Amino acid sequence: MVCDFCNAPNPVWRFQARPFVVDYGSLAGASDADWAACDACRDMILANDRNGLVDRAMQIAPAIPDLAESDVRELRRWSQGLFFTHRVPCGPVPIA
Repeated sequence: MVCDFCNAPNPVWRFQARPFVVDYGSLAGASDADWAACDACRDMILANDRNGLVDRAMQIAPAIPDLAESDVRELRRWSQGLFFTHRVPCGPVPIA
C-alpha cells in the first residue's frame, strides 16, 4: 500500500471520502472510498496545505509516463482537489 497523496510506502492513516469519478482526458478512473495518507501528508491535509501536498508528491514521485512535469503537477493538484471536495468531514483513522 502507498500514500494516495505522495506515493510514500506504508501509509498509516485513512481519510474518509465519498466515491467519485476521475476523468482527466486520457487518464480516467474512480475513487471508490477512503484515501490512505502517510504522517507528513496527514499533517498537510489537516492544515489544508494543498500546495505542500503537491510539492511532496512531486518530490517523492515526480514522473508519470508520457506527461510533462507541469502536467503531472496540475494533475496532482486537480486529483487532490477532488479528494478535498469529496472528503467526509471527520478526522483521520489509523490504518489497522
